[in-house]
Amino acid sequence: MKTKIFASIIIAAAMAALSACGGGKQAAPTMQNDQDSMSYVVGMNIAYNILEMDSTINREVLLMGIEDVLAERAKMSQEEAKEYFLIYMNYGVYERVREYEDKYLNDLVATDKEIMRKPSGLTYKVASVGDMNKIPSNDRDTIALTYRATRLSGEEVDIAAEREDTVRTALRDFIPGLKEGMKLIGEGGKITLWLPSQLGYGGEGLEEKGIGPNEMLRYEINIIEVKKRY
Repeated sequence: MKTKIFASIIIAAAMAALSACGGGKQAAPTMQNDQDSMSYVVGMNIAYNILEMDSTINREVLLMGIEDVLAERAKMSQEEAKEYFLIYMNYGVYERVREYEDKYLNDLVATDKEIMRKPSGLTYKVASVGDMNKIPSNDRDTIALTYRATRLSGEEVDIAAEREDTVRTALRDFIPGLKEGMKLIGEGGKITLWLPSQLGYGGEGLEEKGIGPNEMLRYEINIIEVKKRY
């Protein structure tokens, strides 16, 4: 799959280069027939795919790479370029995701003194602590709750609140961020959690709920009942 992505970048680069050839400024090509329109649509589609893969790609440097290849002065061989690409995609993603998440969550904490962040990266805001004598602490403790999960954009990805659904399950069955966050309140408590991707669904995501790889999530949780298991 990564090889196909690499090939897509090369194809996109080649297409972009067509408009850059010849040096100097040229009039933008016009779409005079269906073939031209289809060519433009294909170009748009490839560009969107590149942005979905990595929105930080520098357009000017991308075009420089195209021009260097066409002028036979590339700074890397094809094998070196492919190796760098695979390393970047396989091993650089985690660092870039962590950097983005850290900045987002630090900015969030700075805007509201009631928002706290734990060493794990879990960020939270307690609306109501509930009954502190009934805090879920044992992995076997059973919790009844309603919740609403959204992306940072506010788009819902999972909800068990407006439908008046109550989820009942053992603490051990929750993803790490929820498991850690629900230990901060007791029965009747309400809390908002911001989960870095490593405390959520990680690099795999959860396709059945439409949660992508390395996606940070926000949860609003209302604990209705805690049954302690000793």
